Amino acid sequence: MRRIGWLLAVLLLAGSASSPAFGVSQSELDAVERDKAEMAAELEDASDEVRAAGQVLADTEARLPVAEHAVDVAEGRVAAAETESARAQREADAAREALDAAEAEYEAAAAAVEAVRESRASMFAATARGVELLTVDAILASGEPQKAVDGLSYLEFMMEGKNRAVEEVTLSRREAANAENAATVAETEAAEAEAAAADALAAAQTRFDEAEEARLAVESLVSDRTAALAVAEDARDQAQSEYDELEAESERLADALRQAEEDRKSREDSGGSSSGGGSSSGGSSGSGFVVPVDGWKSSDYGWRHHPIYNTARFHGGTDFAAGSGTTIHAADSGTVVYAGWNAGYGQLTCISHGGGLTTCYAHQSSIWVSYGEHVSRDEGIGAVGTTGDSTGPHLHFEVRVNGERVDPLGYLPSCLCR
Repeated sequence: MRRIGWLLAVLLLAGSASSPAFGVSQSELDAVERDKAEMAAELEDASDEVRAAGQVLADTEARLPVAEHAVDVAEGRVAAAETESARAQREADAAREALDAAEAEYEAAAAAVEAVRESRASMFAATARGVELLTVDAILASGEPQKAVDGLSYLEFMMEGKNRAVEEVTLSRREAANAENAATVAETEAAEAEAAAADALAAAQTRFDEAEEARLAVESLVSDRTAALAVAEDARDQAQSEYDELEAESERLADALRQAEEDRKSREDSGGSSSGGGSSSGGSSGSGFVVPVDGWKSSDYGWRHHPIYNTARFHGGTDFAAGSGTTIHAADSGTVVYAGWNAGYGQLTCISHGGGLTTCYAHQSSIWVSYGEHVSRDEGIGAVGTTGDSTGPHLHFEVRVNGERVDPLGYLPSCLCR
């Protein structure tokens, strides 16, 4: 039998009706979806092609370890099938040898019966013709006692020979019958052993065929992963350039916000009024801001490992997933210091709350306020969209202190609820 090489989860699944294909349970499938969602959130600065490749990569990376782990388990099962097949074949071979020996014994016994029968045929024929009675008549007719005694001795010898001949024939036939019965039993056992060996071989072959099919499926996953990585590699330089540009734009925005704050202070110092007022947040009180949108947090602030390019990238805000068109609210009262398009941020609004504290709202589908306008806490200022570098409708929310980005969660309610 050919050696079984690649082994996979299909073999493991043969005896488990509770496991779906590739040994992936529902909880594992849910984990795959979570990985894909995290991948999507982390590929905010990628092209559509790279984001699609990222989804493939997340899917294959989540599924392959399950299949690869199943190889170790399945290998033992297939090896056991091969061992069982070999054992059954050995038993079949032994049964066939026993059958051959039994048949040979039967043939020898049958030949012995024939030989005895032929060697005693003349004696049986003479008996049938009554030769012994004639011999007795001749002996009794003899006038000499010595000859009569000798004749009777010869007669006894002939009778003993006949009896022995009968016994030999009977014994030989009995031995032949026993040998024939043994051969019949051996033939039945040989047939059963050969059938068992054929079944074991067929089972092993079935497992091999299943393993081959599973191997092709895993090779397809590996191929998909390789293709996805190739797409990512091709786009690496462009993606890095776009990230660098976004960071540069963030720095330009920081300069603009610092300048806006200086202008506000200058107006205050010169006796002008400031519509911005002080921030009701009181710095990082942790509860001074309202959550700017009705959605769920999809991405955190801070450094994170890029899942495709294997590089560290900084995410300067907190993302909230929400449906396109969902109202965006001002986190606190203040003055609009930026309202318009800003490269990777897309449609962007920034509000100064005084004391160097600013909030920014990116990727909007529409902006409802204008530069210099005063807005109130929780006032609607725009709508959620997916403009700029965005994987889908969501709000990218930033908090800046003197232009520098800080973690927004320190300024929002801990429940992140509206």
